[in-house]
Amino acid sequence: MKYGYYPGCSLEGISVEYNHSMRSLFDALDVTIEDLPDWICCGTLAAPSISRLLGVATPLWNVAKAKQEGFEQVVAPCSACVYHFKNAEKQVNQDSKLMSDVESVLELPLNDLPRTVHPLEILINDGFEERIKFSVQRDLSNLKVVCYYGCHISRPAEVMRFDDPEDPQSMDRLLNWVGVQTLDWASKVDCCGAHFSLIKPDIVVDLCTKLVEAALEVGADAIVVACPMCHANLDTRQEEIAERLGHPFKLPVLYFSQVLGYAFGLEPNTLGLRKHIVDPLPLMLEKCQPVGANYPSLQEMSA
Repeated sequence: MKYGYYPGCSLEGISVEYNHSMRSLFDALDVTIEDLPDWICCGTLAAPSISRLLGVATPLWNVAKAKQEGFEQVVAPCSACVYHFKNAEKQVNQDSKLMSDVESVLELPLNDLPRTVHPLEILINDGFEERIKFSVQRDLSNLKVVCYYGCHISRPAEVMRFDDPEDPQSMDRLLNWVGVQTLDWASKVDCCGAHFSLIKPDIVVDLCTKLVEAALEVGADAIVVACPMCHANLDTRQEEIAERLGHPFKLPVLYFSQVLGYAFGLEPNTLGLRKHIVDPLPLMLEKCQPVGANYPSLQEMSA
């Protein structure tokens, strides 16, 4: 199947490393993606704050265009974008007048729209386990992480219809397939503060401090995420969090696509590992080893 790929605004800006690693991961797994033509912002919180019509029409423009191009599914790596797409489709399916109004604005039909999915939904459900295990080139069995799902990947359940809303496991399972130790912790779906980072950063620091404390308490070497906003908040706020905790620390925050890609032997630059505030390369050097004796180490590749 060829998937319509919706990068969204974050993956072409602050989370470009997520974009690069996701594209590289799909390529390594022979998953065919093609960028949606003429895609626009999903509307995030801004569009629905202006009007319900705008908040629904903005994300559905992208899905309607995907249908026009013949895509059966749209894959969006940003969990917030996936939520806005799915929520908009749910609203028009439940309100015939709203559907008619949106079709009038978009001048595109909204019947039989392509399904919107997060990459986790593809990799965990479409028979990739053996392909992923077969692709492993580095031993990550010494790496201990916590998987942080945040608010939107599985919630609200009636909209997202994916994974367990209170105890999601998809990311854990994927990382287990490449040998990573995923630790159980109680904060995997707690909020990071999201867009409060821009207007009330103290709230974000408070919430992220609790997340970091919980991760350190169970002995995690890193936090693995699947959302640009979660990554930004946890990666950029660590100096402020250290002040709250009263001691310095460095806890790398990685995208799941970077961890999988690294396990497959992809180069650090390809995965955007050098673009983080908290450098994950020292951790990878310490914890991860090539599977084959002739495979170059990260130290050699980083020289």
